Amino acid sequence: MQTSGDPAPTVPTVSASEISRLAGVTRATVSNWRRRHDDFPAAVGGSENRPVFDLNEVREWLIGHGLDPARSPAAELRAVLRSRLTPADVARLLDELERADGRWTIGDHRDSDEPVDEVLRALDRCTAAEGMRVAIDILAERGLEEIAATGVYPTPEPVATLMAAVVAAAAPPIDVLDPACGGGSLLCAARAAGARELYGQDVLAVQVARARLVVTAETGVTPHLGVGDSLSADAFAGLEAAAVLCNPPYGQRDWGSAELAFDPRWEYGLPPRGESELAWVQHALAHLRPGGTAAVLLPPAVAARNAGRKIRANLVRAGTLRAVIGLPPGVAQPWHIGLHIWVLRKSDSGPVGDHLLFVDTDTEQPDTDWAALSDRVAEAWRTFLGATPRRAADAGLAAVARLIDVLDDTVDLTPARYVRTDLEPRAVSDRTAAAVTTLGESTTRLAAQVAALTGWRESPERSWRSVTVAELADRGRLDWIRAVHGGPVDAESAARPVLTAPDVASGAPPSATTATVAPAEATVLAAGDILVPAVRSDRGGGRAARVAGPQDAGAVRGPHIHLLRADPASLDPWFVAGFLGGGENQPMTRTATIRFDPSRLRIPILPLAEQHRYGALFRELFLTRVAAREAADAAERAAEQLTAGLTAGALEPDDTGDRR
Repeated sequence: MQTSGDPAPTVPTVSASEISRLAGVTRATVSNWRRRHDDFPAAVGGSENRPVFDLNEVREWLIGHGLDPARSPAAELRAVLRSRLTPADVARLLDELERADGRWTIGDHRDSDEPVDEVLRALDRCTAAEGMRVAIDILAERGLEEIAATGVYPTPEPVATLMAAVVAAAAPPIDVLDPACGGGSLLCAARAAGARELYGQDVLAVQVARARLVVTAETGVTPHLGVGDSLSADAFAGLEAAAVLCNPPYGQRDWGSAELAFDPRWEYGLPPRGESELAWVQHALAHLRPGGTAAVLLPPAVAARNAGRKIRANLVRAGTLRAVIGLPPGVAQPWHIGLHIWVLRKSDSGPVGDHLLFVDTDTEQPDTDWAALSDRVAEAWRTFLGATPRRAADAGLAAVARLIDVLDDTVDLTPARYVRTDLEPRAVSDRTAAAVTTLGESTTRLAAQVAALTGWRESPERSWRSVTVAELADRGRLDWIRAVHGGPVDAESAARPVLTAPDVASGAPPSATTATVAPAEATVLAAGDILVPAVRSDRGGGRAARVAGPQDAGAVRGPHIHLLRADPASLDPWFVAGFLGGGENQPMTRTATIRFDPSRLRIPILPLAEQHRYGALFRELFLTRVAAREAADAAERAAEQLTAGLTAGALEPDDTGDRR
């Protein structure tokens, strides 16, 4: 393998931030070492603001001072990758990488390539300490750094397992296709559910290489993989599989609606330009053999948008759509919404079912046992497939609706519309009263918070002198701990609550969750940490940064959260958090990609006393937003409870008089 660009340096180098991750300390600590220790290794390159150091000299220095630079092989692998290979180099490495005799190799027939050899050694160390999936994920992160992919999200293992269980409910699938396979999570789940032949395609070559390595290593099956856009360049045209699993890109506007207008896959209607998800649904159906099953993970808006009503109606009327399973927010990206799993079956010339299964798993209970809940969902689906579909109804979880009742003017397939909890009048009345009481309490808190939102005055127009997050990190004013992906969690971290990306915007405290982080990447939060979600976190598409409080201290930082630790002698945390999401930073925080890089966000240069004044007001503003969100959610829940009771006949208006 030949690397690109200028000749590689003779020694691997690391930045000051990468040294901090190697040593398990903050960026400010590394700056202090450089100032206080005359024997600290001198910079060998870079710039005055971003120096780089000889990795081997740094290791020797750390060991000589009683520090273990290898206690985080994952951090070391990241440092070596950044110093030795470009993202394009890593993409080629992934494509050639193989696992042989317990080691990583790219083949014996090549010239010695020092940068690649160094990476392979670091990759072996990371694999031995953290596992193969963590090591490959780190490689893929580097390989994807220069690729702008939007609307593409990984499929967490619990969700992938549920989707595979659904398609395997009737019989273990012999062959499975994932036309947007990403890193291979769904293919691994399909193999665990009994599949023997695995097919996958992805538009990103890095993801295809990643899937090849992950699936082969974890399942022992070599998958059949293709590179390209499945909608416009199907790598498996003509393939009919027993099952299709798919977590497609969301919100694509350029999926080829005009070029593919006469494509034979659109059996249920031409998908409108803004309904790319319904193109993926029909693509999945086109790859099923008669009697096959597909499970497609979709955003909830697909179930109700007016533009897709005709296609939804045709899917329901033909008996092709068999179930819609609503997931709770926080189990898959985008974290702030509850996704839906659409379960579809291709007709095998047998009788068409006249019922549709709806499942709503959003129990609003933070301590929900996801494994037990998944078992109930799978059991409801298996029961629905039996001779008496109506027996699949499960109070509070699953409902069975007649197709004729679904085919109204809107064909809204949102599960919550059909799943009814206990409709005994007393129970409904008690729940409604409790919801209204909660609404009253939340509006009281909101009113008090609004009253506290004071302390500003008119200011003459001023222009800011500012500095970027990267520059603050380079100067030791803050430590930037990058966001990580989910992965296996160690025993120590598993015992701690986890703060997820949705918790950052909502202000919710950490709790038990299905989101996990790999041992080497686990970061325990401290009060004062600045938390910046790597995923969009509000209705406007922005990222609502906040500061960790005492209730967050001791929790583990969940996936997709950047963490900034500010030097309190230089920076007020709430001042930083407030400016991260406003002003000239706003366009950058609204980017759709989950590989969000906060390094270019700018912070004004102000005296610490003035920062404190701004920070105090930003904190009150955040608390007001939290109180407003809680009141809005409480109003929605109260309205839902009362509406459901009135329309189901469990409640009726009393005799208190004319409300008009």
